[in-house]
Amino acid sequence: MRALVSLFDHELEFEFVPVDLKAGDLKKEPFLSLSPFGQDPIFEDGDMILFESRAIMRCISHLYPKPGKEQVYMEPKMQGIAAAWIDVEDHQFHPPASKLISELVYKAKNGQPANEAVVAEEEAKLARVLDVYEERLIDSKFLGVLIGKTSRPSLSATMKVHGSVMSTAAQRVFACLNEKELEFEFVPVDMRSGEHKQPHFLSLNPFGQVPALQDGDLTLFESRAISQYIAHTYADKGNQLICQDPKKMAILSVWMEVEAHQFDPVASKLCFELLYKSMFGMKTDDAVVEENEAKLAKVLDVYEARLAHSKYIGGDCFTLADLHHLPNTQILMATQAKKLFDSRPHWDEKAVAL
Repeated sequence: MRALVSLFDHELEFEFVPVDLKAGDLKKEPFLSLSPFGQDPIFEDGDMILFESRAIMRCISHLYPKPGKEQVYMEPKMQGIAAAWIDVEDHQFHPPASKLISELVYKAKNGQPANEAVVAEEEAKLARVLDVYEERLIDSKFLGVLIGKTSRPSLSATMKVHGSVMSTAAQRVFACLNEKELEFEFVPVDMRSGEHKQPHFLSLNPFGQVPALQDGDLTLFESRAISQYIAHTYADKGNQLICQDPKKMAILSVWMEVEAHQFDPVASKLCFELLYKSMFGMKTDDAVVEENEAKLAKVLDVYEARLAHSKYIGGDCFTLADLHHLPNTQILMATQAKKLFDSRPHWDEKAVAL
């Protein structure tokens, strides 16, 4: 539905090809040859095939911009702000909203009772997100658009990254800044004492999560949005991490979404079980490890097939799609999960290089 709304909003003609979810067509060929994770939608435009709905929306916006709105997507500062709120929708709004829709709509359609405990829990989570949205919309007409004068950050000003060196999300930003050969000031946040939940940090990130970036008068949160902002704003610095060609960038976006939705959830759970628990004197849950190693193996199978035909995950050069995998991969390569990489030669080669 997300992709359909984007197509309608851009007033584009398209052919809709229905997929029978009840019959399990998502998990069969030829659908799997188009979307290896067996999830809809799929977008075909000429010789380009995309999956992951948010990547499809970005592609439509860049390839078919609405008259008068082109600069919203071209100006790096606006891109950074929009990317941050796209990630907020993805990681903060979507999870509780989707669970509520399942409980309150789909279960009713199937004659099943809603789980009231789940509803109460997810409503409380959604309420906190909507409180942030309410605050945001006091100063902005829309979530992803900054109303008022915008300016390019001063290249002479030192960026500040607020976070923790233990945070894989913060490490993602550090890696990007390093690739772009940019100087920055690291402002440590003491997460053990709960500093990330205190007012001074919540003013930078209302969700109380690290990292947060300050670049001139711009403040951003959500690590993947920050890395995209850095890559676009400082495209002339260091290593290129994005593609200038819109179609190549669309494909890159797909694999950034794959990292966020398929790789990161299971890899993060394994990192917690196999590394962080031991650091905090906690016992590893072997059942959780086994379950998530099986899930990660399926993701790595898709990567292995991808890398048989592509030099890197996102295309023919090292990009943000590869960089976003760095923190979790580095940790897992030092644990028992390394066997999952070792048994897949194409991905193992990339993991060692990363």
